[in-house]
Amino acid sequence: MYARLVHRGLSQAEVEALFNLLNERFEVIEEVVKDEQQQEEIVKDWDYNLIDWVGMEEKGSNNSSGKGGKESMVLISILGIDLPIQYDMNFVKGIGFERWEMLKEIIKNIKWRRGRGRLAFRLRFLGSPTIVFSTAESNSKVFKKAIEAVEHVVDTVLFRSLPDAEEVRFVFSSEEMRWYPRSAYLDGKEYRYMGGVWSMIA
Repeated sequence: MYARLVHRGLSQAEVEALFNLLNERFEVIEEVVKDEQQQEEIVKDWDYNLIDWVGMEEKGSNNSSGKGGKESMVLISILGIDLPIQYDMNFVKGIGFERWEMLKEIIKNIKWRRGRGRLAFRLRFLGSPTIVFSTAESNSKVFKKAIEAVEHVVDTVLFRSLPDAEEVRFVFSSEEMRWYPRSAYLDGKEYRYMGGVWSMIA
């Protein structure tokens, strides 16, 4: 089973810590994002809330000024981790409890080292359906909460999933401090979760 590690703007020590930890359980494929153009393409494909705040910045929203300033709008690094396991009640056991706790700590520390700068992060479970968690939160405390909350979505993921969906993507709400489904894919069609229901995007 292959895990995948995608990154840009991480230190060698951070990459080695992630690689060595994942390599204890899986074979690891590493992909280094080489330039800003490739980074932009990857982040858009990851379907982050990042798209929303980039739009706000371009419109001169207050979110790009005030406390934190434009520094908080800067995308410093990206990190994507694909795990070849099913996201269900047993996923922590599948990774190993201590290994899962260590992985969360490494990820949170990577964000902490970037201060107010944004870390675009995606965690993808390659099961059936594929479950994706993505965030580009600048606040380290909110980011920490998002990482800790990943394991708690498992209780509702089936309830919130589109029946027979091939992939379901979740984004983190900093206002409500919880993960919400954003989009799902079925038979080549995209659905968005709005007002508690799934609607196909034309």
